[in-house]
Amino acid sequence: MPASLMSLFPQAQAAMEALAWSMKNNIAMTEMASQMIGFGFSCHNAAVKIGFDTAANCLPASDDTPDGNMFREISEIYRKGALNFSELLEDNLISSMDRYKQHRQGEVEFLEMFTQEPPAQKWSIAFSDEDVLLDLPGMRLIDVSRDIPHEVDNYTVVFAPRAGHHSNIGERTALYLRDQGLTRMAIVEQKCADDIPMYVDGVRHYENFDGQVSQYRSILSHLKERTGCAPHTVAVCQPGPLLISTLILYPELARTFGSAGSPMHTEGEEGFLTDFSRRMGKDYIDRLINFFSSKVGPTKIGAGREIYDGRLQVLGFYILGIEQHARNLKKILVDLKEGDKESAKRQMQFYDWYNYALHFPAGFIRDTYKKIFVENALINGTLKIHGRPVRLENYPTNVPIWALGGTRDNIAPPQQAIGHLDLIDSVTEDQKLSAVAEAGHMGLFRSRRVLRDHYGHIANFMKANSDYAKGNHSIAKLALGA
Repeated sequence: MPASLMSLFPQAQAAMEALAWSMKNNIAMTEMASQMIGFGFSCHNAAVKIGFDTAANCLPASDDTPDGNMFREISEIYRKGALNFSELLEDNLISSMDRYKQHRQGEVEFLEMFTQEPPAQKWSIAFSDEDVLLDLPGMRLIDVSRDIPHEVDNYTVVFAPRAGHHSNIGERTALYLRDQGLTRMAIVEQKCADDIPMYVDGVRHYENFDGQVSQYRSILSHLKERTGCAPHTVAVCQPGPLLISTLILYPELARTFGSAGSPMHTEGEEGFLTDFSRRMGKDYIDRLINFFSSKVGPTKIGAGREIYDGRLQVLGFYILGIEQHARNLKKILVDLKEGDKESAKRQMQFYDWYNYALHFPAGFIRDTYKKIFVENALINGTLKIHGRPVRLENYPTNVPIWALGGTRDNIAPPQQAIGHLDLIDSVTEDQKLSAVAEAGHMGLFRSRRVLRDHYGHIANFMKANSDYAKGNHSIAKLALGA
C-alpha cells in the first residue's frame, strides 16, 4: 500500500515525534500559566475594588459633604487607574504568552506534517463505480464528463503520470479543459504496484512499456467505441512518450495528441535527470532496484510482484528541488507560527499529496530510466513495443499535436518537453502548437496562471480539431477566431 516518505527514516521520525511531544507539554504548561496569571489578576482586581469600595463607604471623609464628594471622586479616579493598569499589565503578559503558545503550536503542526501518516489521497471529483469505464491491471479509466448535452463528440482523456504520487496531479488540467467546452472528459488513474496483479486470467502480466501501451490502446479503443469518434489525448508528464508511441502504432485511436512537462526529447536540452542517467549508465537502475527493491506481500493483490519503492522516488524529487522545497517549508512554518492557517493549509495539502508515495512496478521504472533518460529511444528510432519499431517519423499525419514546457522545469526542461515537434514532418505547421510557460514542473499542471494563460489556447486548438454533435461547428468557429 502507499507509504509516507518519512517511514524511510524511522529514527528521524521518532526524534521529531519526541520533539513535538515536548512542545505539546510546553504548550500545556503555558496554558496553565496563563490561567494562573488570569486568576491572580482577577483576585488582585477584586481586592482593589473591595479596598476602594470600603474606603469610599467607611472613612469619615466620605460623608455626604463637599469634601466627602471630592474624596469619592478622587478615590474613583485612583480605582479606575489601578484597575486599568492591572488590565494593561495582564493583557501584555497574556498576549505575550499567547504569541509564545501560537509559535509553539505552529511548530507542532509543522512537525506533525512529517510525523503523522498523510491522509489517503483521492480525486476531489465526485464519481461512482458506474463512472469507472475500465478497471485494467495497472490503471483505471474514470469518466468525469459534465452532465449536459455535449457539443463536442470526442472524449478528452488525461493520462496522469506514474511518478511516485497519486494520479490526482492531473485533476486541475482535466477540470480546466472540461470547463473550456471539452465536456466529455475522462481521467486515467495509475495504480500503486501493490494493487497490480501478477497474473490476469492465468497469464503473466507485465507493467513494462509493452504492458503500458497495451492498456493505453484499450483505453483509447474503448473511448472511441463509446462515441464513434477518436478521443483527444493529453499526457501529463511521464505518459508522453508512451502515449505518442501508442498513436504511432495505432493512428486511428486519437483525434489530437498533447503533452505537458513530458520527457519527449531528452537530448533536446541538458537536464539534471538526463545528465545524471547518462553518467551513471544503463546498469545503474538495475543495481538500484536490486539494492532497494522488494516484493509485494502475500496478502495484497500484487503478491509476488517486484517493486521499486516510491518513497525513494519522492526523496529524489526533494533533492532535485531542494531550494524550492526549503522555501516552501519555511513559508509553511512561518504561516503556522503567525496563525495564517489559510495560507499554510494550501501548501500543507500539497505536501500531504507529495509525501504520500506509491510504489512502482520494477519493469516500468527500468524501461523509463533506460529507454527515455539514457537512450532517448523514441527520438533515436530504437524504441520497440511488442517487437514493433516506434519511430517519430511515422507519427500520424491526421493527428494534430501540441506540447507545453516550463522555463523552470527541472524534470523535463523546455526543449525536452517541446523539442520533438521540430522533428515531426508528417504534420503541417498549422496543426502544431507549442508553448513555454514561466513555471516549474508542478506549475504546468497546478498553476491557475498557467491554466489561464496557456490551456485556454490549448483547449481552442483541440476544439478546432474536434468532431461536433449533429454538425454543430459553432465551437470550432469560435476556437478558430471566426
